[in-house]
Amino acid sequence: MKATMALGQIGCGYWGPNLLRVFNELPGCRVKWLCELKPGRLEWARQRYPGLGLTADFKDILEDPEIDAVAIATEVVTHFSLAKAALSAGKHVFVEKPLAHSAAEASELAALARRQRRTLGVGHVFLYHPAVRRLKEELGRGGLGRLFYLDMARINPGPPSPRHDVVWDMAPHDVAMAIHLAGKNPSAVRATGWRYTQGRLDEAAFIEIEFGSGVVARIHVGWLSSRRIRRVEIYAERGSAFYDDVEAFEKLRLVRPGKDTRVGADSKKAQSLYYGAGDIEIPALAPEEPLRNECADFLAAARRGVQPLSGPELGVGVVRVLEQACRSTASGGRRMAFKP
Repeated sequence: MKATMALGQIGCGYWGPNLLRVFNELPGCRVKWLCELKPGRLEWARQRYPGLGLTADFKDILEDPEIDAVAIATEVVTHFSLAKAALSAGKHVFVEKPLAHSAAEASELAALARRQRRTLGVGHVFLYHPAVRRLKEELGRGGLGRLFYLDMARINPGPPSPRHDVVWDMAPHDVAMAIHLAGKNPSAVRATGWRYTQGRLDEAAFIEIEFGSGVVARIHVGWLSSRRIRRVEIYAERGSAFYDDVEAFEKLRLVRPGKDTRVGADSKKAQSLYYGAGDIEIPALAPEEPLRNECADFLAAARRGVQPLSGPELGVGVVRVLEQACRSTASGGRRMAFKP
């Protein structure tokens, strides 16, 4: 295993600066190159990271024999061609979410990573959030009992000049969390979407993902509110869980089954009747940066020659759901089943 990995990054727009910062801070990682088409972004990087190689041609990164890994933070329509070129050049690859713009492209990248024996990570950063880790632990050890359903929402003002509808823009994070927390592959999806001001793009959508055995995830995404909402609710056999990423401190609450003295009450006896929530636990969460956890996991996986937690299997699964959700909205909400 290499003590220090050399990395090249492609793209430094909205999210790219965060990746650049974290990879530069991580021990055992040396960011050698940044590729970006906009001169102003290259100048921004030159001022903040002296000595960083700057280029507008991604081939400079792929042809550098010192480069072990490539991080891609560009428009989703470019993910496939850039990741394919990097994997074909023998590099480990980290791609921001979603992995590709079609299930066929995502599956091809996953197969190429297997053939090349290279690590392929996908930027589903919320899997690395301490709150989501705790939720996964609770479900894994049976603390909440059998999972019933998930209810999720991700809402904020839309981008100024959107190129993709709200499903591709907002839903990848929640779809990834739903698959991760459910612990199984989706069996079907249905979705409805609406257009109000854009005309050509859905600005609000409801997605319903079936996982079999009655487990369902319902996701609401939207661009039409000035309020920022990041909510995950889990309802299960032995309680419920509420994760609100907008909360500054008490992000996660675990609520045990409530008490209801009305059940089986004797109408002939005088007694107090009430119902209410059960015990509430507010777990202490580690003060960790999810993006740092994600990037460190990718580098560690590349060193060991394995796939990270957010790897190609999940990446393909998320794209399959997004693709089928868009087909469902186009058909007026028809249920789209996945082939076994």
